[in-house]
Amino acid sequence: MTRLLQTTLIVLLATLGAAPAVFAQVGTLGGRGFILVNGGYQTATHDLERVSTLRANVEDGSFTTEYEVKSGPSFDVAGGANVWRRLAVGVGVTRFSHSTPSTLNGSVPHPFFFNRPRSVSGDIAGLKREELAIHVEAIATAPIGRRLQVMAFGGPSFFRVKQDMVTTFTWAETYPFDDASFGSATTVDADGSKLGFNVGADVGYFFTRQVGVGGTIRFARATVEMDVAGGTQKAKAGGLQAGGGLRLRF
Repeated sequence: MTRLLQTTLIVLLATLGAAPAVFAQVGTLGGRGFILVNGGYQTATHDLERVSTLRANVEDGSFTTEYEVKSGPSFDVAGGANVWRRLAVGVGVTRFSHSTPSTLNGSVPHPFFFNRPRSVSGDIAGLKREELAIHVEAIATAPIGRRLQVMAFGGPSFFRVKQDMVTTFTWAETYPFDDASFGSATTVDADGSKLGFNVGADVGYFFTRQVGVGGTIRFARATVEMDVAGGTQKAKAGGLQAGGGLRLRF
């Protein structure tokens, strides 16, 4: 468990722990705490392109790596408490993890001739992208009848992104060295953090006073600068997320 996730859970538990005192002061319809647990899907794709240099045979070459950050499953948990009438505050955590197929296209200097580079290309598998977002939200609640509850929310989001990125690669060549072929890539774990935002809505249907199911749709976004081999790489994080799962209130 990362330190960021530990901190988030502490904040979440503190929010829920303060709920009874808040409820005693509010005493209005909907003046109760809630927990939302969702399995979901992040629909956004965030492709990356990074251009790097390499030094070989007393000459500079270059290579471009393209990363395809596809849409995929996500998981989030949130909780909160009413603070005044139908207004509530809450905090949530969203996690997204997915493989990122990548393609490398390079230009490798010739060992015998200047300005006669060889083209090299290859596919790189096994790279991974992880996003962890903490959402702090102001929430408007609207009970509809005895079983249906609608919430609209928004606020700041803190994103932390980790991405496997290529720093260099090897190639194979044979005499007379006019051609070269891709060998393998060397990667590092690049990461970065940034403050963004989120907005969304949730609809819950309750079978009993405390237990139900529901669905959430959220749009959250930030542009993160990751540290990579002495430089930086900008990457978009978040996007449109939709999911559903368990609803609890008390």
